[in-house]
Amino acid sequence: GAVSIGDNTVTTLTNNGTIETTSSHYGLRHTGSGLITTLINNGSITSAARYGLSTGSSATITTIENSGTISAGAHSGLRNYKGVIGTITNSGTGTISAVGHSGLRNDGDGEIGTITNSGTISAGTDKGLFNSGTITTLTNSGTISSTEEYGLSNDDGSIGTITNSGTISAGGDNGLWTDGTITELNNS
Repeated sequence: GAVSIGDNTVTTLTNNGTIETTSSHYGLRHTGSGLITTLINNGSITSAARYGLSTGSSATITTIENSGTISAGAHSGLRNYKGVIGTITNSGTGTISAVGHSGLRNDGDGEIGTITNSGTISAGTDKGLFNSGTITTLTNSGTISSTEEYGLSNDDGSIGTITNSGTISAGGDNGLWTDGTITELNNS
């Protein structure tokens, strides 16, 4: 990928420019046992194919603040695979997206504490937000959408509380689909 963190510790990573790969890999990859305390993206983190931002087993990111673009061509804009992310805040003009699969994907028993979205989380052909791991709290006042399949897909995953005052939608199937557990759903 363009930037790989590995087993290192980064207290604050702030991107105001462009982190990009035009190959089939990752824009920013954090798949070691290291720690990113705070990741602030005001610019662009992108991959032409696989993942804009990806975590892996044993990786931890305490806080992600995005007001820029985290995106991928073929797969997922932001993927948390078996990692731990404390808080994701996608605000204002912030976009987490993929042309193909998922805008935001939490899988492989990945754990996310809180997702707060007032921006856009979207996908072209699959799921805007896909979860097969654990999300404690999801608050949406923005847009979570897919052009074709599900806006939000909870595929055998667990979500504690969803509070939605925005839009969760899909062009082809359901806006929200689950065969997992959602403890509390508040929609206004």
